[in-house]
Amino acid sequence: MLTVLALAAVLLTAPTTTPAASALPELAGFLRDQRLAEISGLAASASVPGRFWVHNDSSSSAEVFAIDSSGRVKAKLDLRGVKPVDWEDMAAFALDGKSWLLLADTGDNAGVRPSAELVVVEEPAFTAAAQEHALTAAPAWRIAFRYPDEPHDVEAVGIDVPGETALLLSKRTTPPQIWSLPLRPGRNKENIATWVGNLQAPDEGLPTDNVARRLKPGRPTALSISRDARRAAVLTYASVWVYERAAGESWAQAFAREPRSFPIALLAQAEAITFAADANTVYVTGERWPAPLLRLNVAP
Repeated sequence: MLTVLALAAVLLTAPTTTPAASALPELAGFLRDQRLAEISGLAASASVPGRFWVHNDSSSSAEVFAIDSSGRVKAKLDLRGVKPVDWEDMAAFALDGKSWLLLADTGDNAGVRPSAELVVVEEPAFTAAAQEHALTAAPAWRIAFRYPDEPHDVEAVGIDVPGETALLLSKRTTPPQIWSLPLRPGRNKENIATWVGNLQAPDEGLPTDNVARRLKPGRPTALSISRDARRAAVLTYASVWVYERAAGESWAQAFAREPRSFPIALLAQAEAITFAADANTVYVTGERWPAPLLRLNVAP
């Protein structure tokens, strides 16, 4: 069996056609709380520097946790009136002078869900203290939607705030497909996602043995868009892909180019990514407890 260190060496030295990126991840903290056993969503607070929100994957409870940059839980938020089917990603954003959290109930491993949902809640304010805060909130709005062709398994959702658009990446199509939804769809009871284009997924340079195949190369597991909507970070089980969007470009144009690729082999199952307040730093974590919280500089 290949050890974690040996696997890291394989991934860090494997040949690839992707533009080289020299930065390696740094360990920012550890998520040791046993309630965070299967993290699938991570979002940097839009209002409090150094605060992050996380959620688990396979859980019937609509609960989100606030952590600091070391991985320590500072608050638990329960969402009233929400029953998750398969939460897979989340985002934090500022809009209309308020800070918001978006939960993406978009997972569909079997490809059978007739519809999916994005849930938006106002980010609760609290003062960090030694004692954990217990918070509750109700959704501010919900976006029920379906795809025009067939159900898709989506684990990667990001928010383009200037464009007031949610972007979704399919996981099990080759190449990954990009879909969009209006962030504020009005009174529509059900919305139809719009196909944007295909994602240029680079060759991650993985060997063809059984260990590499278990990593499922090329499958997006999370997405984050910088607050200025000029940079997108796509997470896979082996890498972070960074796409740059020039002024006046569409996301279809940006995602059609070869990204810069950063290996993140320190994670057993990478499932969550977020940009910090700046567009040069991303944080990554995953589903295996205790999960490391990695920090990565993605500046050109």
